[in-house]
Amino acid sequence: MENSDDYIIIPNPIYDVVFKYLMEDLESAKVILSTLTGENIIELNFEPTSHTEKIKDPETNKEVKLFHLDFTATVALPDGNKEVIMIEIQKAKVAGDIFRFKRYISANFQKKQRKTVTNQRTGELEERDFPIRLLPIFILNFRIENEINELLIKTGRVKFCVFKEKELQKQNEFIDNLSYDLYVVQLPNLKSIDKSEYENNEYKSKLYVLLKLFDQESQILNDRHRLRIFRTLFPNFLDRVIKRLRTAYADNPELEDQMNAEDEYLSELIHMHNDIAFLKGKIEEERKEKEEAKLKEKKAKQNEKEAKLKEKEAKQNEKEANLKLAKMMKSYGTPAKIIVKETGLSEQEIEKI
Repeated sequence: MENSDDYIIIPNPIYDVVFKYLMEDLESAKVILSTLTGENIIELNFEPTSHTEKIKDPETNKEVKLFHLDFTATVALPDGNKEVIMIEIQKAKVAGDIFRFKRYISANFQKKQRKTVTNQRTGELEERDFPIRLLPIFILNFRIENEINELLIKTGRVKFCVFKEKELQKQNEFIDNLSYDLYVVQLPNLKSIDKSEYENNEYKSKLYVLLKLFDQESQILNDRHRLRIFRTLFPNFLDRVIKRLRTAYADNPELEDQMNAEDEYLSELIHMHNDIAFLKGKIEEERKEKEEAKLKEKKAKQNEKEAKLKEKEAKQNEKEANLKLAKMMKSYGTPAKIIVKETGLSEQEIEKI
């Protein structure tokens, strides 16, 4: 029988209010972001622009939330150098419009950093603006792909020479700052990951246990606001994160009300998306029906045209056969009246033969 000491109760970090509280603790955020990306983050700053953005859905004119957090991080590179990068996290509970995500990424591409560099022409030091490498992370409580039940999908910045057929390994400021790695977490696929897929890999092992903190199958019965997690599953590197989550209720007495508000919003959003999906389905159904009707009408006209052509061809063949018969009968001296009767040709047509 399980003992209460075997498990911990934490507020559900899938909720925006809980997740934001968790990530506002920079030490917890550093653990989470380092584990997700595999980057060696040595310094992290929370950007003040981080917020839950409300925008108008053009299809319904209703407000839609797009939750995102921005961080500026200093990372240690394998060659010993340091790099300032920007990490943005976008989190969603239900599938939404991809252009909303894309619009926010585009806005972060405009951000710059000042660097002191040597002017190649004069040899003097000067201040110049440079782009900041962007690293977007999407944490989704829904699946976006069906091919493989993958928990984390990553796209990479591959620099490939077309004519030389060779991949470039070194950093390139121009290309690297115009492209980005992208991480997409699909939380429902936690249950699809087998232990053999991560147990012999430190990065994957840490990644898996971190994402287990978001496992919605750990919800307490009849209480989606809380997760019941087993102590033994989570190694020491997550102690800070778990401790931060456990203090959320004490630091925010209105936490429960805020999660209830998110539930109400989510219910409305799901209803809205269902309505849109229903209407789109009806429009698509009507479009298909019209298309099928047009195809049937076109086929009927085609069949009618083909029937007329066949009828015309049959009459032509019959006439040619009668002409041949009339010619043969005429060569044997058969009277014209008999030829007319047998072939259906006119006397004028027979005279011309």
